[in-house]
Amino acid sequence: MYAYKSVKHMTNNYTIIRDISIGIALCLLIFISTLSLPLFGFFIALLLPQPVLFFRLKLGKAKGAIIPIAAFLIILIVMHSLLADVFFYGSLLLTGFLIGNYLEKQLSIEKTILYTFLTTVGICLLLFVLYSFTNEKSFFMIVSDYVAKNIELSFKIYSEIGIDQKKINSLAKSSDLITHVIIRIMPSMFTTMLLFITWLNILLIKKILKRDGVVMSWLGILNHWKAPEHLVWFTILTLTSIFIPIESIKIIGLNIFIVLLLIYFFQGIAIVSFFFNKKEFPSFLKFFLYTLIVIQQIFALLVIGLGFFDTWFDFRKLDLKQNLQN
Repeated sequence: MYAYKSVKHMTNNYTIIRDISIGIALCLLIFISTLSLPLFGFFIALLLPQPVLFFRLKLGKAKGAIIPIAAFLIILIVMHSLLADVFFYGSLLLTGFLIGNYLEKQLSIEKTILYTFLTTVGICLLLFVLYSFTNEKSFFMIVSDYVAKNIELSFKIYSEIGIDQKKINSLAKSSDLITHVIIRIMPSMFTTMLLFITWLNILLIKKILKRDGVVMSWLGILNHWKAPEHLVWFTILTLTSIFIPIESIKIIGLNIFIVLLLIYFFQGIAIVSFFFNKKEFPSFLKFFLYTLIVIQQIFALLVIGLGFFDTWFDFRKLDLKQNLQN
């Protein structure tokens, strides 16, 4: 009996070590892929929270924490001189772990995304402030240097992939203006990126666990999701504030408006998903169309418009169904 328990204990330990090793390896594989494929690196990086999230739910909080910590330390060693990139990858690893924490508490989709976002931003800001104090560099200087370096890197990539040098030179002349604009909308860019990554990884883990027979019923039917109706008027208000000739109001309004566009993108995707399922589109066609929406800006804008006008047109007839049930 004792021997049986010992063997079982050893097997469990082996399984845990194997899962942790696989989780770290997957994180590093995604990390290396983002460096090796600069054009598609950002899209690959969107998946970095997924192995952390999966094994956080499988192994629990204490054992699951080993994966993001180990992966982060290795990334830190590799990219020690690129602070902003280290923060970027670190925030993604942290996001995966936090999603697991909040999903385990069976919170709604809105609370899971919001709490993950707020916790990640809070920790990142705290670390950023501590770094700026110890290195006597202001937060603004760190962000400005990072944006300027990435714009220069973008020009090099454009040159390598064969874009006409005259067009690159024309863009280079406007690099100061581009940097100026990007810095001012950086809060909304970071917010939308983190919210989108959180949303995407929740959708992915929901699908993965469903195949294993685990249904996250507390998240609700996601393709029925709607933004609060009163939000549409706040969106219109922030849009009009962009045209006010006061720079501070214009910048604040623009940042809020960009975040609100993402919320309506979520609603638009829910509508698209609803009709894909209703018409029983095959999986390969759905994957192709979703990819097209993410890559092509015009399709993304159409999805945002679909979500925004759903407030009035109720494309899925959800309000009608609810009234009939009542």
